[in-house]
Amino acid sequence: MTVLTIVIVLVVVIGVVVFVLARSRGSNPAPAPRRDPLADYPEAYDPYKIGVGDIITYAGIDHVVRGTITLNEDGYVWHEHLLDGSTGKRWLTVENDEGDLDMTLWMRREGTGLEPEGDVVLDDRVYRRIERGTAQFTAEGTTGTAPSGTVDYADYETSDKTGLLAFERWARTQSWEVSTGRTVLRGELSVIHSGPPQ
Repeated sequence: MTVLTIVIVLVVVIGVVVFVLARSRGSNPAPAPRRDPLADYPEAYDPYKIGVGDIITYAGIDHVVRGTITLNEDGYVWHEHLLDGSTGKRWLTVENDEGDLDMTLWMRREGTGLEPEGDVVLDDRVYRRIERGTAQFTAEGTTGTAPSGTVDYADYETSDKTGLLAFERWARTQSWEVSTGRTVLRGELSVIHSGPPQ
C-alpha cells in the first residue's frame, strides 16, 4: 500500500466515525435542564397584590391566604387577609396610608368582653382610641363574614405605639370582635403568589 492509499483510508474511516457520532447524538438528545419553578416571580413581592391562595412565610412558618376582605371607607381602600398556618389563624392588614405601606399582623382575642368606649385596659396595658368608623366590604374565599356588607371598627394603641388593639363588628347586631396586633415590616414576610405575577 502506498502512503497515499493509507491516507485516503484514514480520511474515510475518520469521516465515517464522525458521521456515526453526529447521528447518534441527534437521535438521543440530551435531557432539557431543570428549570426553577419560581423564576418568574420577582423577589420583591407587591404587598398590594396578596390574595387568596398565596403562601406567606412569617417567622419561618408558612401560612395560606384562605380569604381576603377588601374594605372601602369613602374611597380609602385597605385589605385584610386571613392567614392559616400551623400555629393557627391570623389576620394581615395591608394598607397604603398616604403613600406609606402599613402592614399589621392581628391575633383574635376571645372572651375579653371589651367594647370600644373610652380608654381600654387589656393585659395590664392602657389603649387609647385613635380612629373609629364604618366601611363597606366585599369578601372572597373563606373569611367567616358575609360576601359583602358594612363593618364598624375602632382602632386603639398604647401611648408608646408598640401595642395595637382593634375592634370590628361585622353586623350591627353582633358583638365586637377584639384583636391585638403588631406592625410587620415588608422584609419580615416572603410571599409566593398562587398564580403568575401580574
